[in-house]
Amino acid sequence: MKEHSAAEEKGILTAHLAKNRLKRSEPREAILDVFLRSDHHVSVDELLRLVQKRRRDIGRTTVYRALKVFQQAGLAHELVLDGENRYERAYKRGHHDHFICNSCGSIFEFTSAEIEAIQERHAHRIGFKIEGHRHQVYGQCQSCVGKGPRRTRR
Repeated sequence: MKEHSAAEEKGILTAHLAKNRLKRSEPREAILDVFLRSDHHVSVDELLRLVQKRRRDIGRTTVYRALKVFQQAGLAHELVLDGENRYERAYKRGHHDHFICNSCGSIFEFTSAEIEAIQERHAHRIGFKIEGHRHQVYGQCQSCVGKGPRRTRR
């Protein structure tokens, strides 16, 4: 399934580039390959380190620009945590929310039909049309509970 999805995502990028008259490039495709293999929310610097294992000639600016193109194509979603941008795969992914550990920075995804229903009810009650939302819950993960001082959130 993941391989099929990756092929679809590459096709989406190709179509997006053609539609917007952007050039295909080997560095962008190498970045996409690494991004699609990522199994977590990556920062630009994390993705750069992974990409440079294969292509030492690719720099931070190229990775950053590629991620912006991936966002525009609907392949990546940006998540801003503690002032740092992280990116996750977006294509064919349903809505989900995040638990974020204040100690180690781990991110855990979750979905809740109950939370979504409550939001809809409250929005309906006040005549508000929800167009999107981000739900982020901060605390400590199971591994960090009781380990001592926490890092402070900005």
